[in-house]
Amino acid sequence: MAATNFSKVRRHPERGSYDKELLLDILGNGLVCHVAFQIDGQPFIIPMSYYNNSEFIFIHGSPVARISNALRSGVPVAISVMELNGLVVAKGLADNSMNYRSAIMFGKPVEVVTDEEKLSYFEEWIDQLIPGRKENTALPNQDELTGVAVFKVKLDQFSLKMRKGGPSELRKNPEIWSGVIPISTRFSSPESASSPKLPDHIQRFLDNRNSS
Repeated sequence: MAATNFSKVRRHPERGSYDKELLLDILGNGLVCHVAFQIDGQPFIIPMSYYNNSEFIFIHGSPVARISNALRSGVPVAISVMELNGLVVAKGLADNSMNYRSAIMFGKPVEVVTDEEKLSYFEEWIDQLIPGRKENTALPNQDELTGVAVFKVKLDQFSLKMRKGGPSELRKNPEIWSGVIPISTRFSSPESASSPKLPDHIQRFLDNRNSS
């Protein structure tokens, strides 16, 4: 995908990318996105869970929430997802950095309005979040479908930016330690709220996520 005037990476362009497969890989590792929009000149940014397929990123919330009313009006949004992989500790304070992969998506949201589309969204979302959960959960009833708003943004305007590797060694003082402190996400043992027996699909989720 070619960069547009507002999606082009300008600072450290060598770290930028517009590769769709890389975008999907970053989204596949994430759990939370931040949705930025503007109302009457006032900027807002809201953290939300998301689901994506190869064509759209989807978010959901209360139909009467400020963000739902704004998105329903067609206001353009920017959606970000970031994967933090390490603290880069340099000898010089000004050279400290972080290793990361980030994605910013741009577009105008479209509301998903039919119950069939909403139900399909929730089934796909929960199965992407925790594979196998769709068959082991109570699906939304009519009132629950009516009581939620779902929006989608097409994945055709985006930019990616990444950093990896060690610190820039502009300072040569051998007495100052420098290096990378890796960061990883690990899921802890579940705290049961009902049956003490852990379902197989939850254990598989933990094993797969903690081994990656």
